[in-house]
Amino acid sequence: MRYREIKLVESKIQLNEAEARIQHAEDIVFWEGSKGAVRALDSLLNLEKGQHTNVTIKWDGSPAIIFGRDENGEFILTDKSGFGAKGYDGKAKSAKDVAAMFMARPGAQNDPEGYRQLAGNMADIFDEYEKAVPSDLIGFFKGDLLYFNTPEKQNGNYIFTPNIVTYTVAENSDLGQRIARSKTGIVIHRYIDPTTGQETEIAPAIRDKFQGEEVLIFPSVTVQQPAEIDDENINNLKALVAQNAQAIDALLNVARLTELKIKDFSQVLYTYTNHKVDGDLSTLGDDFENWLSTSKLSDPKKKRIFEWIRENNQGFIALWTIVKGIQQIKDDVINQFDSHNTDVKASIGPHGPVTSDAHGEGGEGYVMAHPQGDIKLVPRKYFTRANRSVQR
Repeated sequence: MRYREIKLVESKIQLNEAEARIQHAEDIVFWEGSKGAVRALDSLLNLEKGQHTNVTIKWDGSPAIIFGRDENGEFILTDKSGFGAKGYDGKAKSAKDVAAMFMARPGAQNDPEGYRQLAGNMADIFDEYEKAVPSDLIGFFKGDLLYFNTPEKQNGNYIFTPNIVTYTVAENSDLGQRIARSKTGIVIHRYIDPTTGQETEIAPAIRDKFQGEEVLIFPSVTVQQPAEIDDENINNLKALVAQNAQAIDALLNVARLTELKIKDFSQVLYTYTNHKVDGDLSTLGDDFENWLSTSKLSDPKKKRIFEWIRENNQGFIALWTIVKGIQQIKDDVINQFDSHNTDVKASIGPHGPVTSDAHGEGGEGYVMAHPQGDIKLVPRKYFTRANRSVQR
């Protein structure tokens, strides 16, 4: 049971979105400098000291939807594009409106069957989500669907594949029993204030207000066993950070980068890192300049970045050594968590034109809660590569 999300491709990623998203453990240094690297390393080290209980499964849902009640109490079900639409009213207030909205989009002409399926599925769940939101619960909820209809059972497990990852949930587990009583399932990420549009985390008190069991608001599934961490490896990387902290922070100095008109330097590093997912991540940083030469950045901007790197070569070399080191530790932690005997299992199947080394056990990974900003542990070599390969 699999549904492939139809997405509108965005040509640019805005810097404020980059700052708001949960960062990969190895990427935090791009945005927070040497202190960010230490934060990531300390967080990984703490996974063997009881902090694994702050780690939850990162669900790979699709499509992304927004639902809830406006200031007048009227129920709305839509997606991100519809919610923020300017040229039309995308805040659908009936099942008929939802279906019509999707079928009116340009993509429906190129893929009428896919859009017809999406429109029908969204219309089909409208009543369930409306009933789940009390009439006095004002505001909107942003989340990713995990299934439109109760998943099929195989060998004592519920099986569902909302996007790239296939999940198996033990039928006799608490979550499995809740799935059995549901029609549709969703993982909710944020609450949107209907007046200000501000997004915040969802308080447990709000989660408890949803009604009935037809809509299953997926609970956080916490890692059940600690990971074994190579303390020496962590300490060596922290020593490297300490030795090069000044050089790394100089390389990422926002004020100076703004003066040089390359204030999005961290975003450039992030974009390059994601590009490497399609190739050899072990050479991360080694071919950055080659990649930059062929990137879509303007020639004057490329020149400024080349000059900046040469001026801050010590920090640049140290940065990539630290990024690769954190990535190796993170990947080992993910492998350990994936191998544990748990009620929820995830695997990446042969979705999209991707080589066999991007398939295997494990899913989108995990999220570590942290007071200074959550950290995601995602297997880029597998999940990200497979996700990028799917034609949408």
